[in-house]
Amino acid sequence: MVATIPIVAALLALFSTKSHGLHNDATPLRGYHCKEDTHTDAHEPCVLCPEGFYCPDKATMNKCGSVDLYCPLGSVLPTSVSKGYFTIEDAGPADTRVAQRKCEVGHFCTEGLEMKVCPKGHYCNATGMSEPLVCGNSTVFCREGSIEPQPVTEGFYSVGGSSNATRAEQTIAPKGHFAKDGILFECPRGHYGNTSGLFTDDCSGICEAGWYCPTASTNARQVACGGENHICPKGSSSPQPVRDGYYTTIFNEEPCRPGKFRVPLPEEEVGVSSVRAKLSKDSCILCPAGTHKPLSGDSVSLCLDCGSRAYTTDGIKCECYQSATDKKLSTKSFYDWTSGTCVDITDEVMLKDFPDDFHEPGGQFTKAVEHPCEVAHYCKEGIRHKCAGGTYGDKEMETNSACSGHCGAGYYCPEASSSPTQYSCGSVDVFCPPKSSSPTYVSLGYYSNESDPADKKTSQHLCPPGYYCPGDGLRYQCPAGRYGASSGLIDSECDGECKSGYFCKPGSTSPIQSPCGNATVYCPKASSVPILVDQGYYSASEIYSITANYAGPNATHDIQRECEVGYWCHDGIKFYCPQGTYGDETGSSNLDQCEPCEEGFYCRSQPAPPTTKETQVECGDASRYCPQGSAEPRDVDLGYYTLNRFGKEEGLETQRTSQVVCPPGYYCQNGLRFKCKEGTYGETSALFDDNCSGFCPRGYFCPENTVHPIPCSPGSYASGGAKECTSCEVPLTVPMEIKNNMCRNDRSCCFDYDTN
Repeated sequence: MVATIPIVAALLALFSTKSHGLHNDATPLRGYHCKEDTHTDAHEPCVLCPEGFYCPDKATMNKCGSVDLYCPLGSVLPTSVSKGYFTIEDAGPADTRVAQRKCEVGHFCTEGLEMKVCPKGHYCNATGMSEPLVCGNSTVFCREGSIEPQPVTEGFYSVGGSSNATRAEQTIAPKGHFAKDGILFECPRGHYGNTSGLFTDDCSGICEAGWYCPTASTNARQVACGGENHICPKGSSSPQPVRDGYYTTIFNEEPCRPGKFRVPLPEEEVGVSSVRAKLSKDSCILCPAGTHKPLSGDSVSLCLDCGSRAYTTDGIKCECYQSATDKKLSTKSFYDWTSGTCVDITDEVMLKDFPDDFHEPGGQFTKAVEHPCEVAHYCKEGIRHKCAGGTYGDKEMETNSACSGHCGAGYYCPEASSSPTQYSCGSVDVFCPPKSSSPTYVSLGYYSNESDPADKKTSQHLCPPGYYCPGDGLRYQCPAGRYGASSGLIDSECDGECKSGYFCKPGSTSPIQSPCGNATVYCPKASSVPILVDQGYYSASEIYSITANYAGPNATHDIQRECEVGYWCHDGIKFYCPQGTYGDETGSSNLDQCEPCEEGFYCRSQPAPPTTKETQVECGDASRYCPQGSAEPRDVDLGYYTLNRFGKEEGLETQRTSQVVCPPGYYCQNGLRFKCKEGTYGETSALFDDNCSGFCPRGYFCPENTVHPIPCSPGSYASGGAKECTSCEVPLTVPMEIKNNMCRNDRSCCFDYDTN
């Protein structure tokens, strides 16, 4: 009804124009547009209002307006677009719409806008639709421009839209999933889906024994069971812990775990021993630094380098860096060991696409069956261990690492023993304390317990002083002549030789165990008994000198020495040849072998050195004399003089042998005889004053060597101390009788004569 009004107005205007030709200003003219006239009341021709515009009066022409309005030719007012229609334009701007059209199938129209393609998740099944219809539910989907909903294909699921009712597309169910009624589900626990397009909850089947499959698994071996302490029977959705007392793995009898490789034991000859022994299997050790080993196996060649973009901290797996220059751990990539590269995680590449299918069935990480623990073993966390050396296990289903208890003293229990008395220890050179896993060789410097049976020794003891223990389980006394002051000696050398001056019996503990004895014996280094000193020898010590007649610490003499010249030795003691004697040979053993000192010499003794033939001392000068056997020179007596061995005064002045009394007419001083001097006289023997008996008296004269004074002859005189008388020169005419009566003791006597 609204749409017809402008049309009627336009027809009326046309009729009026054709009828009248001119416009009457008194009558309003609509739907037309007239040009302005400068002449008042002049009738000018008018035209219909053009398409896309409307003319409410002759002077006004407006654009039609928004897209929900349109204006055909001669419009007085805009016309609103009908529901399910859209406005169109005639090569003009958007605000000059000229008509409307009905919306086509697969489209919908609102507010005059151009046809819109039916959106995803909806369908438009008729013309003139003003809004699309919701697609339905998850079993159908509607792509853009859909006329009808399309059913989802089996194995596909609907996607897109804001809900199940507005699905816009279908997608095939990926691996690890199945699709039902257009909805995607993860393959349930214990199952896996290894192809796309699955449509039942059985997916591709159940998980393989040794692995478990969480939801959305893509492989029958999705996740390895995880280790020896879990089992995964067929169809497992998660690992099951191994029960106490059960095991899946025998310790050290399977390939080395990831991260480790096996080092072969060196090949060498093993000598026969009385001790039972068993070589352990080669040990597993960590892969070389910087390498990783994701698989079980023994070869070092399985230890691989991570490359420049990754590193390993546990030797098992590699972790990726963020980049070659940024060494931080990446959260957007993971290391694919099969290719040895870092793989970026995307919507298309997921970690689940890399299952643990590289493990061997029944391997360390894919256990499916558990077994009860046997005797002599214990089982812990799924691993069967041999009862450790030094213990035993006598029951099944053992879980304690100590098994049933410790091996008994005197016995040893290697690995996997079932009795506390598994094996007797062996022989005296080994011992077995409680908890022994093997016999222990007796250490050097020790001996095995002497109170235990020979084949069941329980302990070793430190070798005491005086003994040595070479490691054969026995102890031996240090041999005679040696000593052992220390504990733990290992050979017959012990601590060394007995100190000189002492002797050491077997088992001695000190280098001065026993003093040698007395002067009759001596003990050199390493003496086992004292040695008697030979005749003509004396005992002595290397470290201090021995003087003759010395009887000091003679209990520790360590040598004997031949008696030197000048000594005689008896019962190990050295004696000086006594004073007045000398020694003429070595090795003298009797006092009688000391010779009397020769005449003209003297022979001293202690404390001075003893005298030998060569060291006899000349008596001295004439004031001394030395008869045979002299110990010291004898001073000549006053009034005596000395003679040599030949009884002469001349010669051998230093070897006087006797003294003789000074005869009259002589005086003797310092062993020499001198004639009485002129003017003196010596009328007695043994004179020693150089004036002899005195000066010659007056009236006498005394020539040299005078015994008695000689009277002066008549006619001469001497006044005293004269060596000769002085003549008075009395005339010859004086008679003799007068001369004879003259005094003779003074010069005046020369005038004492009278010739009358």
